[in-house]
Amino acid sequence: MFGSRFRKRDTDPLSGFLGSQTEFIGKLSFSGVVHLDGDFEGEIISRGTLVVGSESSVRAQINANVLKIAGEVHGDLTATEKIELYPPAKVYGNIRTPVLVVEEGVFFEGTCSMSQVKDEMPALAELGAEPASAEERIEAISAQAWPPGYDEEVEVVQTVSEQDSLHKHSRS
Repeated sequence: MFGSRFRKRDTDPLSGFLGSQTEFIGKLSFSGVVHLDGDFEGEIISRGTLVVGSESSVRAQINANVLKIAGEVHGDLTATEKIELYPPAKVYGNIRTPVLVVEEGVFFEGTCSMSQVKDEMPALAELGAEPASAEERIEAISAQAWPPGYDEEVEVVQTVSEQDSLHKHSRS
């Protein structure tokens, strides 16, 4: 469907993921790429990319470099680089970004201001001003939702025939 649109560049590390069966209330700050598939309420400040999946519901004020949205978002969105809206996205709030991409099938209710916002967002400039030292303790939360009926003890069997074997040939 639209999954290939959300593929990140190899240089962008995935900083976090909230799965489809998660709920989070609070403030999220990050750099890199975070993918939300669950429910989120609060505030998001980022120096990276936020991806909001099609099954997610977000109620937040969002400030980021890049926003890619396919889910439902209630709140004001500010992006320093661009905002991309993909079906079946539903956005209720005001948008501020220099570049806006809206595909057919997206619902947007609010106002849009297409201006440069880099100098107007001091919170983004302060976030990550100092790189983390190697001695700092890093904490991570990971969540993965398996489909119903998933059996963790599925055995993967690989057979190799004589035709599949590799041979090393020397040239004379």
